Amino acid sequence: MKRNLNFKFEGSMEEAIQKVKEYFVSQGFQLYRGSENSLVFKRGSTLLNMVTFNPLKWNSTISVEITDSEIKALFDIDTSFQAVTLKEEQLWESFINNFKESIQSSFDYCAINKKLLKETKNNSWKYVKAAVIGGLAAGIPGGTIAYLTGAGSVVGIATAGGAISYMMHQIEQDKKKNNAI
Repeated sequence: MKRNLNFKFEGSMEEAIQKVKEYFVSQGFQLYRGSENSLVFKRGSTLLNMVTFNPLKWNSTISVEITDSEIKALFDIDTSFQAVTLKEEQLWESFINNFKESIQSSFDYCAINKKLLKETKNNSWKYVKAAVIGGLAAGIPGGTIAYLTGAGSVVGIATAGGAISYMMHQIEQDKKKNNAI
């Protein structure tokens, strides 16, 4: 998932650089590289993508270029091993918009981002439930087939396939509902 953001700011370049650093570091990103007018922040890893419920901890690189009155930012978010939900997409969009707002104002958006993150994590549990239901729905017949045929691996394949399929179905249904609104 990639997002570009370009916007104007008022004030000195030094102020803008400081605000950019404060925003991302306060959100858990590490300053990976910095020069006179360019900053690169990183967070997460591809392996962490598999186990985290925090989308802001996904493997991501944020490159920010600051000129006299403009900021250009590229958000490169690695969604490997993720079934990206609507709420997770919305969290990233809000995080990016809050970055812009935090630079253009003196308001601290950390509390807002934390609240949105908490809502996103809570929303993710419904997909865990869908995965469990799908796993059971496919695993039980898979277990029967494995028992009758002696092919034990069938139950694991059926359970994993059912879990992923039903979870992805629920995610797609939620995205369709949102697009219909």
